Amino acid sequence: MPKLESVRTTAEAIGRISCIKSGEEIGLLYRWDNGETQAALYEDGLPTAPDCLNRTAEPEVGTKRG
Repeated sequence: MPKLESVRTTAEAIGRISCIKSGEEIGLLYRWDNGETQAALYEDGLPTAPDCLNRTAEPEVGTKRG
């Protein structure tokens, strides 16, 4: 087995992922404590990442650009 160089333990939601066509929120972007980022897309209207249910309101980062 390869040795893991960095272990991810906690993540923070840093952005929202929106559908280009509808503008509907379809997921969240997370930054792990080791600096890596990961997308978590919703499945059937529910977040796939368990800690999404308890998230606090954050600034909208997916606003439409003119």
